[in-house]
Amino acid sequence: MTTDRRSFLRSAVSAAAAGAAGLLPATVARAMAIPARHRTGTIMDVEHVVIFMQENRAFDHYFGALNGVRGLGDPRPQRLPGGASVWRQPSREHPDGFVAPFHGDASITDAYTVDGADQGHQAAITIVNGGRYDQWGHSGELHKRMVYYKASDLPFYHALASAFTICDAYHCSTLTQTYPNRLHLWTGCNGGGKVGGDPQMSNYGEDETPSADMATDKVMARGPHDWTTYAERLQAAGVSWKVYQEYDNFGDNILSVFKPFRPCAKNSPLYERGRSWVSEGKTGADRTRSDGEQLVEAFRADVAADRLPQVSWIVTAADLSEHPQAEPSKGEHVCAELIKALVDHPEVFAKTVFIVNYDEAGGFYDHMQPPMPPLTPEQGWSSVSVAGESKTYDPQDKGVNKGAHPLGLGVRVPAIVVSPWSRGGFVCSEVFDHTSTLQFLEKRFGVREDNISDWRRTVCGDLTSAFDFATPNQDWTALTLPQTADYMARVARSKTAPTLKIPDTQTASTQGGPQRGARPLPYALSADARVRDGGVWIDLVNKGRTGAVFQVFDNTDRDGPWRFTLAAGETYAAGHWNSTSRTPGPYDLTVHGPHGFYRRFAGDASRSQPSVSVAADARSRLVLRLAGGGGGPASVTALMNEAYPLAEGEASQSLVLPPKGVVRSVWDLRGSDHWYDLTLTLADDPAFIQRLAGHFETGRASRTDPGIGRMRL
Repeated sequence: MTTDRRSFLRSAVSAAAAGAAGLLPATVARAMAIPARHRTGTIMDVEHVVIFMQENRAFDHYFGALNGVRGLGDPRPQRLPGGASVWRQPSREHPDGFVAPFHGDASITDAYTVDGADQGHQAAITIVNGGRYDQWGHSGELHKRMVYYKASDLPFYHALASAFTICDAYHCSTLTQTYPNRLHLWTGCNGGGKVGGDPQMSNYGEDETPSADMATDKVMARGPHDWTTYAERLQAAGVSWKVYQEYDNFGDNILSVFKPFRPCAKNSPLYERGRSWVSEGKTGADRTRSDGEQLVEAFRADVAADRLPQVSWIVTAADLSEHPQAEPSKGEHVCAELIKALVDHPEVFAKTVFIVNYDEAGGFYDHMQPPMPPLTPEQGWSSVSVAGESKTYDPQDKGVNKGAHPLGLGVRVPAIVVSPWSRGGFVCSEVFDHTSTLQFLEKRFGVREDNISDWRRTVCGDLTSAFDFATPNQDWTALTLPQTADYMARVARSKTAPTLKIPDTQTASTQGGPQRGARPLPYALSADARVRDGGVWIDLVNKGRTGAVFQVFDNTDRDGPWRFTLAAGETYAAGHWNSTSRTPGPYDLTVHGPHGFYRRFAGDASRSQPSVSVAADARSRLVLRLAGGGGGPASVTALMNEAYPLAEGEASQSLVLPPKGVVRSVWDLRGSDHWYDLTLTLADDPAFIQRLAGHFETGRASRTDPGIGRMRL
């Protein structure tokens, strides 16, 4: 949101979150006990989808310390130019010359009210820095950007994630602020996409929409947006829908900046469902009171009367939205009360999906560089059109990153799927964005959102991988939940505690705890390097059921990085780094893909080298294939990272490869839940290193990456 909104939050009276502290885990425990309505064993068992979008928080910021997710203990973080890990963001704010993520302990600091940082598109372009992702400190705001919370700071949300399914590859839609992201949630694009216009990258219309009351709308300089919203599509298709909001809606009901809703007749369905507010019919102070109580009251009444719409969007007031400087505890409380309204009516919860997500990251740090499309042949390659996925800035403008830049995907944000079909404390690592929520609605209600671009629809899933519709009613009663008895005291302490600051002594953060259950994913990717005519080529292959983005980095820092989008079933021989100015010699390339997919290829292109590939056999074992590159015999050592347990004596293999022969070795990955992290070296060529890591999908639920743990600082 804008500076004006932040100023509002600074001046707002900070009220304590209501409700008994012990209620929070009890609500979650009750929700866990309600069985799903199981009729078809498909998504058609869902009757209601509730979308609770909050404000401005990044994934690592909220959940990077949660066990099992790809967070602070990611074993394969991106390398920055110069060789440091992505955690060491260059900065003058600390004598170390960098700032690493640090815990905002709300028990001893004012961490709950930390402000966000610049999250506009231009700031994000600078941070991404062409894919180098090393400019988070460019604005001197790392004392705010790099803070993260633990379960002790966010007890309810961490309990919710431990009980249901958290998505650790859910990105906001654009590399910018609130409105462009909410436009994607409600319409599938921000004026680009299939609409084909100039994408809106600012909060245009926010200042002209000071409340939910249509009578307070002001004239928008360029007029309201005129492309079709998903609410209109639902209305035309006869699917019931509603926006739940109070008088103060923080301007977050994006329907209000669209022509059919600005204005609309008060007796029309568009007004009643999309612009009215829950206390509009009341008098006195209650008519505009916006403390969340009347919001929950209206939602609860509809649940109790069995008139909950098929699709609901919930918009909170500024002080409840979790926007930086608004206490997360207030948002937790509203979320808990909304879920409790469902849990108190188990016959409704049994057929409801409740999605908690965040519109944008608020300038907070997240270590996972978002997947983005290549906009020119020099930047990479895409098997699908990237039309509608860029914003071009006038070269005549001063002080901006000029030319065309990707809209997104944006920074990772928290997303939790609460439903009887997503119980169990699972992690879902498929790449999603806000249009994934629309794609889920498409799949359930058959109403297509035509505004979503081809590239975005290829790369972002439809959320269905976060659910088990076939066998939802398993016994999850053994799941333990954190205690929150001292919750209110913790909030009170934070309000009067010392100001949060970067620690004098920086240390590597830890992400402890056991693995979590992992939802099965549609990925089946490979990337194999080969040396030919003095150049290095990487054969990218997507045998999965969904698209994927590969990001390739040159560890010699001479060029790149590059982005390659492959739709399902596509292959591509990448060699963009083989410029004519390079002579055959040393190379060092890293490939990052979704769900922890990783490859590093290093060696000397002027020497003969073996060709290496890994694949899963019918039993999901890893099959390592080595083919001689000529010259003499090669002595190869293959070593599995110790975090990936194999049978005793199988962690290392020594292989002798004939000059033009082929050698295969098989690795049983059952002990590591089909995860692998294998490093190959040659006895007579110290420059040769290949590191191959990832997960083989079996079609069944698995467990999260066992290598996740301590930060590689």
